[in-house]
Amino acid sequence: MPIGKLETFNVSSKQWPAYIRRVNQYILLNDVKDNLKVPMLITIVGEETYALMCDLCSPDFPEDKSYDELVKLVADHLEPQRSEIAERHVFRLRRQRAGEPLMEYLQALKHLATTCNFGKCKKCSTLEENLRDQFVSGLANDAMRSRIFAERKIQYKEAVELALALEAAEKHAEVSGSTVPTTTSGAGGEAGEDLHYTRGRRGRTRSARTDGAGVASPAGAAGAGGAAGAERAAAGTSAGASAPCWRCGKAHRARCRYVNYTCDECKQKGHLKVMCKLGNRHNYLSGEDDSDDLYKIVVGGKDNRPYFLNIMIDNLEIKCEIDTGSRISAINEDLYYREFSNKVIKTDNLVLRSYAGSRIESLGYIEVQVRLRNVEVKSLPLYIIRNGAGPLLGRDWLRALKISQINLFKITDDGFVNRLCAEFPEVFTDKLGTCKRAIRLQLTNDEPVYVRARPVPLALRARVERELARLESDGSIYRVDHSDYGTPIVPVVKKNGDIRICGDYKITINPKLKRDYYPLPRIDELFANLSGGERFTKVDLTRAYEQCLLTEESQPYTAITTHLGTYAYRRTPYGLACVPEKFQKIMEETIRGIPGCVVFLDDICITGANNKEHISNLRAVLEKLREAGLTVKLSKCSFLQHSVNYLGYVIDKKGLRPDSAKLDAISSAPRPENVTQLKSFLGMLNYYGKFISNLSTLLYPLHNLLRKDARWEWDASCEQAFKEAKRVLLGERVLAHYEEGRPLVLAVDSSAYGIGAVLAHRYADGSERPVSCVSRTLNAAERNYSQLDKEALAILFGVTKHHQYLFGRSFTLRTDHQPLTHIFGVKGGIPQTAASRLQRWAARLAAYDFKVEFVRSADNGPADALSRLPLPQEGRLVDAVTYINLIEESFPVSFKDIARETEKDKLLCKVKGHVTFGWPSTVDEVEKPYLVRKQDLAIELGCLIYKYRVVIPSTLRKQILDEIHDGHLGMNKMKNLSRNYVYWPSLDKDIEEVCRACPACRAVRDAPPHAPLHPWEFPLHPWQRVHADFADCGGKRYLIMVDAHSKWIEAINMNRTDAQATIKIMRSIFARFGLPSLLVTDNGPPFFSQEFKTFCNKNFIKHVTTAPYRPQGNGAAENAVKTVKKAIRRALYEGEDVATALSKFLFKYRNCQHATTGVSPAVALLGRRLRARLDAVRPDVSAVVRAAQERQVAAAGGTRRALAPGDAVLARDYTARGDKWLAGTVVDQTGPVSYKVDVGRGVGWRRHVDQIMPLQSKNRHSLSRTSIVPENRDSSPERQVPSMGEEPEDVFKDASDGIGEQSLITGSEMGPKPETPPPPSGASARALRAYNRARSGASK
Repeated sequence: MPIGKLETFNVSSKQWPAYIRRVNQYILLNDVKDNLKVPMLITIVGEETYALMCDLCSPDFPEDKSYDELVKLVADHLEPQRSEIAERHVFRLRRQRAGEPLMEYLQALKHLATTCNFGKCKKCSTLEENLRDQFVSGLANDAMRSRIFAERKIQYKEAVELALALEAAEKHAEVSGSTVPTTTSGAGGEAGEDLHYTRGRRGRTRSARTDGAGVASPAGAAGAGGAAGAERAAAGTSAGASAPCWRCGKAHRARCRYVNYTCDECKQKGHLKVMCKLGNRHNYLSGEDDSDDLYKIVVGGKDNRPYFLNIMIDNLEIKCEIDTGSRISAINEDLYYREFSNKVIKTDNLVLRSYAGSRIESLGYIEVQVRLRNVEVKSLPLYIIRNGAGPLLGRDWLRALKISQINLFKITDDGFVNRLCAEFPEVFTDKLGTCKRAIRLQLTNDEPVYVRARPVPLALRARVERELARLESDGSIYRVDHSDYGTPIVPVVKKNGDIRICGDYKITINPKLKRDYYPLPRIDELFANLSGGERFTKVDLTRAYEQCLLTEESQPYTAITTHLGTYAYRRTPYGLACVPEKFQKIMEETIRGIPGCVVFLDDICITGANNKEHISNLRAVLEKLREAGLTVKLSKCSFLQHSVNYLGYVIDKKGLRPDSAKLDAISSAPRPENVTQLKSFLGMLNYYGKFISNLSTLLYPLHNLLRKDARWEWDASCEQAFKEAKRVLLGERVLAHYEEGRPLVLAVDSSAYGIGAVLAHRYADGSERPVSCVSRTLNAAERNYSQLDKEALAILFGVTKHHQYLFGRSFTLRTDHQPLTHIFGVKGGIPQTAASRLQRWAARLAAYDFKVEFVRSADNGPADALSRLPLPQEGRLVDAVTYINLIEESFPVSFKDIARETEKDKLLCKVKGHVTFGWPSTVDEVEKPYLVRKQDLAIELGCLIYKYRVVIPSTLRKQILDEIHDGHLGMNKMKNLSRNYVYWPSLDKDIEEVCRACPACRAVRDAPPHAPLHPWEFPLHPWQRVHADFADCGGKRYLIMVDAHSKWIEAINMNRTDAQATIKIMRSIFARFGLPSLLVTDNGPPFFSQEFKTFCNKNFIKHVTTAPYRPQGNGAAENAVKTVKKAIRRALYEGEDVATALSKFLFKYRNCQHATTGVSPAVALLGRRLRARLDAVRPDVSAVVRAAQERQVAAAGGTRRALAPGDAVLARDYTARGDKWLAGTVVDQTGPVSYKVDVGRGVGWRRHVDQIMPLQSKNRHSLSRTSIVPENRDSSPERQVPSMGEEPEDVFKDASDGIGEQSLITGSEMGPKPETPPPPSGASARALRAYNRARSGASK
């Protein structure tokens, strides 16, 4: 969904560069791709501009040009190359026109300077220097110019600020001297708003407001006292020259010399043809009309605001601003399309111009039905103004509605205020002051508090960013890169649609702030200082403590977290709990020492024993404020008044008396009209019953009306009892005077038609006595509020009405509405909701220190009675921009359609009723999703709102889903987008169904999230499961096989990869390692063939294939392929023979420890490591020992002897009784040099060869002659050294120093010598040495 909206380009405006800058920002914001810029531009510029593009591009088309080329073509056409000299000449000729405000004059100079190329070269003067020089030299006021000339060195900004200050002082002076009714403290137009038109006859002064059209200029007026428009409203000659003459069209001071000229068009005297109203070319609106009569309505201005009147236009109530200077009545283009788009706009040749002479673009007019009270007109013209302001009520409708009188409040002034403004311009200014004393914040502990930024709705994001930029440019905030403290912001929608940034300090640093507990002044102390005064002056500071800066160490505490980053405040933000007492201390120290002066926060009251002393004290206060850098709001000040209302009391020269208005809610309460109202009134009396004697007797006539089946009849006795009851309530026994330091309780309540609040003191015994009571009737709009909003309105009404008593003090807020205890409670911050009014109220209440106390309705008697018997005063109707208005352009349907369908939806209609009148204890199942969100539900303009989201009725949900699905963003992005705008319980589910049902989304849908990893089961034995795959690398194909148990890899170069060649290679591998139980492959043709299946079946191999197009299923083979490919690529890179490199790699790989098994593949498969060249480097201990033993044998000497079974020998006899030698026969050879000898009697001895002597030996000390080796003995190595892998046939039963030999032929027998058997595998070192000696002896 695109962000923002661009209208078509108006060729006649010539503002192509500005339009393109907006287009570029739109492209940047919506991330428009380069190939879509030209189509987008052609689409949005409109038919007229596209036709111009076609003419400029002919014979080509605009679509064939690039974006930059199209922009340049139109720019060169609409703004051809200008002459720099000519443009600067026009700039130098510009002067301030008569009656032209300085800001408009300065804006015109800046506009002319854009084409002058000032400061483009080093020799040229800068833009600011040229603007300064022309601005000063072109001033219409000679005194102002001379004042600026008096400054020796003045910069551009300083010159402008000085001129504006002089202009403001001059206008303030003119206000007091003007005969137009003005005010500085009460009614009238707000400063900066022009009185649109005043005319007089028979001596009355006239401000020449119109130059034809007379349509109101939004620049602001001084219609009832505003300073900015006093120049236009002043009488005399200066006003007469402020606009062109209606006779000749020129501006002049004297009487028009064409007064007796005859018009060539209408042949009438008094004007020229160019100004004739009957001319065919144009119709100009006259500034005077002899048929004017008195207008017929009575209105009152209040609070310096313009004057409005509610008019019913086509059965729609619209608040229109009264403009007697405009002949027509008008609305803006947006209001037309929003409310009257069903009517056809009619065109005429009427030309409209503003006060400054600029043309006002009118789209035409529509015919509407208008009604004001009892006067109704079937058809009146209503003009549509492009880019216009609010609805305007002109003279044509004033006459048609028979308005007989316009009555404005009239307050005279003697010029004293204007002299003060001129004397203290730094104090009486619209700018926010900067106090020279900073406020320091202290925390109870150093533990940081940081709450991350809350999400900002898309519809508010641009406005929030603009407000942050404004605050940053004003210097109120600054960006920080890091902060230990952070408070989330809540964007509050103002009534005019702007955004107020509110830090939700209630949930962050407010509980940690140290309170100074500087005592606020007691009421009796304040009034003691004012006693004896004749007149009184009230001075109100501009935005109070926002004028105070924070110390540098305090600024980080106020940091706010936003979606753009973190900002810290330089000025004191709204909502800090400790500020009131700190500000009170600053103010008291500022005015300390001035007699007849008191201050309570931002309200200063000044008096004196006489006027001279009073004025002296006032000047002293203003001087102190100037020195402190503080400014005041002139419109809220009252000077030299006989009496003033201060802190809920009326002060005059007679002394102090309570303000009767705070008891009007009781004294003027209307009599009850039904039983419910009567019960509420009696409830209030019972609440204070302990202070009223004979209460039952007093109320007896009223109690009779409450009897069962009693007829409601209000007679004289009831009326008398009612009046007496009110008198008793207002008596001293019930009422209490305000006492500083005593606990305060504010009880509030609302009914269907009224709101009421009672401020009371709570005493030690728990009793309460009222201090002030207020109530009022709800207006038509407020009656449609939900019950939550009505109760919240009652809280705001009660708090603001008792601001003087409550601000800066802790009090208890009592309500009988449970949800409000959570919203405004201690733990609740400013609510995050689209209910703009609730946010505004919560933001205002954030500055007060209170705790919420919930009570039952029966225990809230006083407030309940006032809400049910409210005073007939209604709250003022104010047109406010709501969140619904801000997001309407993003919706495919209007909020009116949503509100209408909501009323038709049975479920939402019930929910809406619950929101308005309260939720029941039990609800249906379908209502439960709304019940759990009841704290965040609100009603705006008939629509149900959940937080910042509009609840969509079932009939419009498909349309909303289609809008969200437009663009096919995907399921997650659609959910994120929808959560910024709309809500219904099954929203996420419906979005998922829409995405699943969309063929386009289904066609490009991403794969689902991958399943959890499922590894193959590790086989228990080697070569149990084998994975196989083919690998292509270096132009050759290889068959890769890997054992899952040992990770042994086989890589065989394949000339062919058919089934026959694959089977042949596998048969060879299986011949070496055996047949696997399981073979895992992919679905390649060789493995999928019938021949391969037959091979596997015959060999009882289970063949398993992985899922198609999912190589991860055969991960072991894929990893082996990857490993082998790396080895081959390295060989190719180094130019090595691939086969040799691959063999080397496999040899090393099989001998290395594997990362998964922790064992080398060779050991896991073969049970041993493969001997490598590096093994020769390792020291051989057995060889060293063997060499040492051989050296010992050689050093020991001795004669080699050998015996055979059956030889007759003498064996050594070790028995005690026997001889030394005993004859016997050799039975067996038990070791290399040991034998078993049979000595008879079944006895066999095992003896060493050194313990045996052959009987045939001639030398009993040597047996060497018996060891004769034949000449033809085969001594080949194959026979001498058997294979290490074969087991020897002879097993030696013991070990000796010699090698085990078979018996040799002894003595004279010369037969062949038997072959010496090799030692068995694992024989000892001694056996090996014996064997080697035997071999060496045999070779001799």
